Amino acid sequence: MAYLLFQLKKVVKNKLMPICLSILILILGVVLFLNLRTTPQFTLQAGAQKEGTYYQTENAKLKQNLKQQKKNSDLYQETEQDINSNQKIANQDYQIQKAAQAAKWQLAYTLMWQKKQHEKKHLENIADQIDPAQVTETNNKLKFFAYLKRKPLAYESQDMPVTGIQFWLHLNEQYLPYLFTLVALFILTLLLTEPYHQKLDLTRLNPISKWRQALTEISAGLILLGGSFLVINLLMIIAATIFAGSGNLAFPYLTYKFVNGRMITNFVASGNLILPIIVLQLLGLLFLVVLVRFLAKIFRAQLPTLLLALLLVLGVNVAVIAVPMLRKVSAWLPMTYLNAVDTVSGKLGMLYQNSQLNFSSGIIVLLSSTVIILALTVIVEYAHSKT
Repeated sequence: MAYLLFQLKKVVKNKLMPICLSILILILGVVLFLNLRTTPQFTLQAGAQKEGTYYQTENAKLKQNLKQQKKNSDLYQETEQDINSNQKIANQDYQIQKAAQAAKWQLAYTLMWQKKQHEKKHLENIADQIDPAQVTETNNKLKFFAYLKRKPLAYESQDMPVTGIQFWLHLNEQYLPYLFTLVALFILTLLLTEPYHQKLDLTRLNPISKWRQALTEISAGLILLGGSFLVINLLMIIAATIFAGSGNLAFPYLTYKFVNGRMITNFVASGNLILPIIVLQLLGLLFLVVLVRFLAKIFRAQLPTLLLALLLVLGVNVAVIAVPMLRKVSAWLPMTYLNAVDTVSGKLGMLYQNSQLNFSSGIIVLLSSTVIILALTVIVEYAHSKT
């Protein structure tokens, strides 16, 4: 225990660690500030008002055109039909706006669901003239409002999340998998290369067994990363909750799943994703610890250890995005699973068109990779002990 505390104190006292964590917290704070500033434009009532204004403006243009057309002509009748159709949509948007402002969520979501149903039918009639992505988006919105129609919860923006739960998911999907990984690799390099001076391992002088030393080093790395990650997430959740409320665990979150070779989308309660995400994140942190420890045993110096760790972890992620061939094997690369939110939701499997990229595979790959790297580390240590 004393040796573990000694290892932790060495890194915590290093001025670079609090500086890195403070910069990361500042960046995430700026993200929250920008979301809070722009989220009023992404409320349900703001969206309804914007769309209603658009159709009213279009109707004003059509009415001007109507004055220049001959009555009883086909064009005149078509223009009248367009005006009536636009007016119906504008009236519906006005009803949605009023319902949302009065927090009558059941009515607001029912009207939105009806509106999306109408849009879906319209798109089906002109399917050969539009982008399939537009159809997919409409179908997803239809499922989203069908879920909320059954469970009329207070609306939470998905475009600019600000409530505690949704903002936590947003950060762990868009920012933390990459920004925190950078900080984590730096912290681990400081911790695990510190015992080496001119490539000589000073830990050999410690009167403890190699197994206890290995357990201590891995535990210290996990405590440092896990503690830092926990503090960052708690600070952001608390800040978001203070300014926008905690949100609702039952609020829907978009998920993807392959069924018989086809991608199926669905909405599930956000709370159902939290435990799998945390489990995958912990395994991801453990993998980072054993990987950097393995590299430190090989190079016994800070700079090459850090550079190769960055190349293996973040470089492989970039390569998978850039090289289509690598997406076929992305499910077997442990670095792929550092984005736990996208893995659990199935978004990563959808983006890479890889049905094997899911939560279960993430558990297997991260655990097996950790065991393999630990075994390789033992071999490297044994080889060094003979020299």
